[in-house]
Amino acid sequence: MSCPDKKMKTVVGRDVSALLNPRLAILVTCCGLSGKRNLLTVAWHTPLSHEPPCLGIAISPKRYSHQMIVESGEFVVNILGQSMQSKVKFCGHYSGVDTEKFDCLKLKTEQAKIVSPPVLTEALGYLECVLIDKKSIGDHTLFVGQVVHAQVNQDSFSNAWEGSVFGDSPLLCLQRQRYGVCVE
Repeated sequence: MSCPDKKMKTVVGRDVSALLNPRLAILVTCCGLSGKRNLLTVAWHTPLSHEPPCLGIAISPKRYSHQMIVESGEFVVNILGQSMQSKVKFCGHYSGVDTEKFDCLKLKTEQAKIVSPPVLTEALGYLECVLIDKKSIGDHTLFVGQVVHAQVNQDSFSNAWEGSVFGDSPLLCLQRQRYGVCVE
């Protein structure tokens, strides 16, 4: 049975994933075994388990950071606010092969509590992850990270658990380098 008032169309390829947007725009920081660090914009991420806390991020093997995460077995998910939108766009556009993104963007970092990749000082919150599994799925690799430490800026997330966010609202990825925030 179909609804006569609805005009449906078939979607394929990249448009399939767009149906699941918006979602948080995050910057993932990572380090290679040589100590070189990088960060990349990631829109494909999801919680996977409460106990132990685990999450998944999907990254193309073509990305510079992919090999760093495979080598080191660690990454940090940085949750960002609207004030970081231009930096998120930059990191999604330029490769760390050619660009030292931390220097270009004058990003301030601090040492993570447990893992090697740095934490972005301007992040609203962050999740330090240890890689516990990876699976090649189509044109991406799903990295499964166990969260070994997490912190949140109390001012930005003072009432987030009740549905209201104050301070710098978390940045959302709408689709293909388009970003926004939720407003009441």
